[in-house]
Amino acid sequence: MNEPMPQSVLDLQVKGLLERVAHYQEKRCAELRAASDAQSRQILASARAEALANVRSATSQERTRIEQGLRQAQAHAQLEARQHAQQDVQQLLTSMWSELPGALEARWHRRDDRHTWIMAAITEAGALFAERAWHIEHGPGWQEMEDRELEELARAHGARSAEAIADPSLGAGLRIRAAGVCLDSTITGLLARREEIESAFLAQYSSSQGDGGIARD
Repeated sequence: MNEPMPQSVLDLQVKGLLERVAHYQEKRCAELRAASDAQSRQILASARAEALANVRSATSQERTRIEQGLRQAQAHAQLEARQHAQQDVQQLLTSMWSELPGALEARWHRRDDRHTWIMAAITEAGALFAERAWHIEHGPGWQEMEDRELEELARAHGARSAEAIADPSLGAGLRIRAAGVCLDSTITGLLARREEIESAFLAQYSSSQGDGGIARD
């Protein structure tokens, strides 16, 4: 169908204006759609970046929380292990102290061990107070010959003079006195060296177990 002929120049101008307006509107709509699409893409990109950052932050926080939890668990486990080890050491020492007096008593009554004990006491006394008069106290039941041998041994290790004296209150061991100084090598005197005994015992026990040492407070 043919368009109607324009009636005048004014009609032609109006028609041209309307066409320009329509063209402008189409162009503007296309520009707005393109801007909207770009903005949508930017919004999506920003949202994805923010979501990724949130995920990374949450992952980092979770990793930090887990690592902190692991450190706390390890510290707690180490503390428990030390506590158990200390309890084991204490039980071991308690058992040792309950057995030690009887073990020392038994050694005193074995000939070779008794001789070693006496030699250790005499040697230590010679290093501490040589050239002095010694009074060597021992338990009951010694024969006169044993007293003489003990006195000769003392003089051979530096005593100016030596006198063996029986003391019914003494059990195993010797007590050597010289000018107000006393070396107590009886069971009671030996057991008084508590820290030295425990350290030596634990070192020997660790060596026998092959663990390189026992931790204690």
